[in-house]
Amino acid sequence: MDQANWAVPRDDFRVQQDVRVRFNEIDGQNIVFSGNYLIYADIGVTEYFRALGEGQPGPYFHQYGTDIREVHSEIDYHAPARLDELITIAARVSHFGRTSFTLHCAIFRGAERLTDIEISYAHLDLDTGKPTALPGSFIAEVRRFETRLPVQD
Repeated sequence: MDQANWAVPRDDFRVQQDVRVRFNEIDGQNIVFSGNYLIYADIGVTEYFRALGEGQPGPYFHQYGTDIREVHSEIDYHAPARLDELITIAARVSHFGRTSFTLHCAIFRGAERLTDIEISYAHLDLDTGKPTALPGSFIAEVRRFETRLPVQD
């Protein structure tokens, strides 16, 4: 994971969603089970596209005859979340490739950073399933939306 993302302050995430840790999300150590952080990140992805006006990434990309697929994810754990704590899922697009993009999610408890998660998505043609260039309008829309501009290859 790009450790520079660890330095992105909470205020630089345009999308932030509060959730409360539920009993079914904790493990025998009474902390959030590690795999649940990907579920939290998925909430961040949905809220990100909702903020762009779509609510889900599928309908957004279907207008172009394309879709996205998760191809890679990484999680860095800094501190655990516990039952009934209010945590904030923050999301931002951090990187554009020609046929992919990366969404950076960070989980916070107040000002304390609990995790950093990077999810890379391939942009695929619906008919062929092959990678295809990201729509310029998507890149432009994200660039207008973000306060911290994504890196672009």
